[in-house]
Amino acid sequence: MGIVWTKMVVKAFYRQHAGFFLFVFLLFFGIVQPSTQLYFHYALIRGMLEAPALMFAVAVAWLLYGLRVRRFVLGVLEGPDALFLYKVNARPPAGVLREWLRVETVLFAPVLGYAGVVAGVAIAQKAQAQALGVLAYVAGLIGLEALEVCYRLRYPGISAKAGRLRLRYRSVPYWSILLRFLLAENKGVLAAVKLFSCAILYLLLRLQTPGDYDLRMPFLVYSLALFGHGILFYRCRQLETMRLYFYRGLPVPVFRRLAQYALFCLLLLLPETLLLAGLTPHPVRLADALIFGGMGYGLLLLLNSLWVIWPLSAADYLKLCLVLFGILYVFVLKVWG
Repeated sequence: MGIVWTKMVVKAFYRQHAGFFLFVFLLFFGIVQPSTQLYFHYALIRGMLEAPALMFAVAVAWLLYGLRVRRFVLGVLEGPDALFLYKVNARPPAGVLREWLRVETVLFAPVLGYAGVVAGVAIAQKAQAQALGVLAYVAGLIGLEALEVCYRLRYPGISAKAGRLRLRYRSVPYWSILLRFLLAENKGVLAAVKLFSCAILYLLLRLQTPGDYDLRMPFLVYSLALFGHGILFYRCRQLETMRLYFYRGLPVPVFRRLAQYALFCLLLLLPETLLLAGLTPHPVRLADALIFGGMGYGLLLLLNSLWVIWPLSAADYLKLCLVLFGILYVFVLKVWG
């Protein structure tokens, strides 16, 4: 069965997500000069080990990747072409579990490889406990997903039954719909945007020293990462126009609508907020951390409101973002500081 799992799951997964892996590779290796790549990644890994907020963001990104793997595998098992795979139940459960542990290890190869590098740096920094924690976390994700797959193979109707049991009428906040949509159907984009934003924010602020303290250029670079959230708002706008258009016709007060969007943007900026809290008051002063957080939150609100107010195309939205960045550039260099 190992060859069958490889063809139907492993090869299909990497073939379908080739574009995502190429994007991540260019994001982490294409924006940095080859001569400084080792230093950049070494500084990034040290930042993960020293800042709990950044390590938490990385752990969330790995969890999102694991959820994407889980969704793909369960989708394969629930397809009509995979009915013959359930004949594997004739084999001993321990043997099936061993096979799926190997399959999940291959599917988690990118995360497992980077986690190994992080663990190696942690050991070099005499932080064996952190190294074991990183490896145990990734191993736990692999083990839990392998156990769930084996359980689904042995009880193929469990997902449908669970879905019927969860079918209840209850009130769902609008911000929760948008956030769960990003977590369910845009995990890769969300993880890439948040990881890039947190990494840029941490690396730029860690370079600040009392003798050379100037946050104008770090904020401009950080604002570029915030403008990258536009792709998330674009995906949410597609959801609203294609599947949630009825919401505009509901008798919901305007203030409540705006409050839902405001809370959505606040939760979207939560990783950066936790990272700023971890860097305050050293090396960033409290007042400047509040400026970073307030201006970043305001920028996300503005980017989201562009989609809500006007029916823009992607090209027009990009032009508006360039204009806004030009205004922000003039304001930061001429007014701030």
